[in-house]
Amino acid sequence: MNGICIFEDSGYEGLLPLVYTRPVYRLRSGILNLEEKILHSYPGVNVSLFCRDYLKDVLEEENKYRQVTCKINNLDAEAEGYLFVNGRILEWEPVPLEGPEEVGISSASGGLVYGRLGRERCKELVAKDFVEGKALKKLEGVPKREVSPVLVRYFWDIVKHNREEIKRDWERLFKHRGINGRIYEHVSLLNPGNIFVGKGSRIKPGCVLDAEDGPIYIAEEVLVQPNTTIIGPVYIGKGAIVRPSSSLREGSNIGEYCRVGGEISNSILHSYSNKQHEGFLGDSYIGSWVNIGAGTTVSNLKNTYGNIRVQVADQTIDSGETFLGIAIGDHTKVGIDSSFSAGGIVGFCCNVIGRFPVPRFISSFSWCTERVQTYHLDNALEVARRTMSRREKTLSPVEEALFQKIHELTQEVRGMPPYI
Repeated sequence: MNGICIFEDSGYEGLLPLVYTRPVYRLRSGILNLEEKILHSYPGVNVSLFCRDYLKDVLEEENKYRQVTCKINNLDAEAEGYLFVNGRILEWEPVPLEGPEEVGISSASGGLVYGRLGRERCKELVAKDFVEGKALKKLEGVPKREVSPVLVRYFWDIVKHNREEIKRDWERLFKHRGINGRIYEHVSLLNPGNIFVGKGSRIKPGCVLDAEDGPIYIAEEVLVQPNTTIIGPVYIGKGAIVRPSSSLREGSNIGEYCRVGGEISNSILHSYSNKQHEGFLGDSYIGSWVNIGAGTTVSNLKNTYGNIRVQVADQTIDSGETFLGIAIGDHTKVGIDSSFSAGGIVGFCCNVIGRFPVPRFISSFSWCTERVQTYHLDNALEVARRTMSRREKTLSPVEEALFQKIHELTQEVRGMPPYI
């Protein structure tokens, strides 16, 4: 039987800074991440994951914690062959695991979407071939087929599909429906058949859960404090806390152990991030271990109602989107009363001090006040240790080495002037 290998390609670069700390297929849109969406179509199959070399130890550590068994940057020599699948796939028509050798090429970009290959051909491929764009050249003799999947290129590709992906993932996880947590008196459930509340979760008095236009998925051990309004489609991950009188509008996608408040609309927060106070966050993608200070507001619409332009590395790109907020990399901290323009990008491990005009592009390891300076690695590591200790977590040697590697990778970008 063939195994499956999910790979990164050079397209990861357009998704920085969100993927400095994770492979592209660990980004989430909807309830599941891209890896989980792909594997949903291939239950029980042996899995290998190809990633950038420096992320190998990170994935192996994560998989031990998650008790997941899969090979990282390696294939099972006993497998008859492999179906290689691009980890940037958001939507596609899954191809059979078994069958003759075949390569799927994107009709839009000409890039590799998948390859179903026999054992001998698999021996010729390593993870670096995919990351550096060399795999297709090695597969020149394999029959090719043109396909049209949705491949994410930039953070807004994920954000704009987020609402519908919550609905799609709800259908994938249909067996989890039901109210298993505690619903207090004076909670209003609209269309309760479209609501899931996990064990140990508590929904306090005065809350309204409106699932008439989309499902609401609340995982285990979540606390939703009084007078909160949740309008589906919404996902709230395990252990999250929603502060009193919050407004989680359509597309709110809250990761595990986050703490959120104020108004959130169509925004994704990865695990252990905080936005606990008043302020608006819309059409945005926030990494892990981010803290957003009280009163911070993100614009997601230009006064002209025109398309929003985004600086990605050294180029400015028309997103094609009318509604678009910001992307913030892992371990960044944002001070109170900060104000972000639409289409902003803040890098990995930045410190943004509010009440100054915040640039629309801030490179990783930046200390941003009325001017932008370098955030020294030793100081950044110390803050990360303190932050994680507050959640009874420890910065592991693998994670510390990851900080050091990202510091090296972003040295050239840190010399770029901020984009206002």
